Amino acid sequence: MTDRVPGRTDWSRRQMLHALGALSLASLGCGLLPGRTAKAPAHSTAEPASNPSALPIPTTPKKPGKYFHRVSQYVFYSDFPLEPTDPLFAELEGLPDQIQAELKLPTGTSIIQVFLFEDQEKYEAYIQARYPKLPVRRAYFFAEQRGSSLPDDLTVCTWLGKHLRTDLRHELTHALLHGVLKAVPLWLDEGIAGVFEQPAHQAGVNTQHLEALRKSGFAPNLARLEKLGQVHQMEKPEYQEAWAWVHFLLHSTPANGKVIRDYIQTLRTNPNPGPLLPKLEAVVPDPNRVLTEHLTKLEAPRLAVPVAGAR
Repeated sequence: MTDRVPGRTDWSRRQMLHALGALSLASLGCGLLPGRTAKAPAHSTAEPASNPSALPIPTTPKKPGKYFHRVSQYVFYSDFPLEPTDPLFAELEGLPDQIQAELKLPTGTSIIQVFLFEDQEKYEAYIQARYPKLPVRRAYFFAEQRGSSLPDDLTVCTWLGKHLRTDLRHELTHALLHGVLKAVPLWLDEGIAGVFEQPAHQAGVNTQHLEALRKSGFAPNLARLEKLGQVHQMEKPEYQEAWAWVHFLLHSTPANGKVIRDYIQTLRTNPNPGPLLPKLEAVVPDPNRVLTEHLTKLEAPRLAVPVAGAR
């Protein structure tokens, strides 16, 4: 399943960015965001045509780069002017500190490049040309190797849509994690991003995921989730369950919080620490039942009142 969002909005670029900085929480929720580390596919070769000069030379869509704005570890690139005082930038600046405080991780120093495409069409044209095997998603995070002794290039690509705030928080969470950890299991990567894509005052509660799980007759299965390793294996139910496990571990008991934080600390030096489930079962005899109870008791946050200019 793919998650395509509607076409371009009729807002101006400046109005869009300003409004997204303080949107009603009703518009939040990632839907189906991969944000997964993706390596550039190998370039394929084809047999030469009988008369190559007669064929048009294909052009690869370019990333935005006319304007740029530096915020904390991020450098935003666009082909339209950005408003440096937009509240969205201030919120994103605080995201590393939020992650550091909740996960007990050091703040990384790697620069994260964020390419903001003007519209969905330009964004998708670039992604499909550069990474033709990737499924359609609203946003992507890429960690591409530069060499064994050099840190990975950390890049986020997305477009100026109505989910921009959520998408940036989600993908930048991936980038911040991969800037300090050796590796992140797919389910954990997406679960943590699903928690931190929500503004800090929501305490990680993803209303859309919570409501979907309650309506679906959710049967948690962390053992299955931990075996997934490819982007295309993550559909909406998997994103929802990944969020549920991470929220449960971080926001239930101190003992559960220690399990996930210790596991994350291990990932700083060991890219293959094995599954988390046995460590959790040592603390919680029946994790599936307790997770279900956690979701039953969890209250959805109240929606924020939109400010003037938001729509």
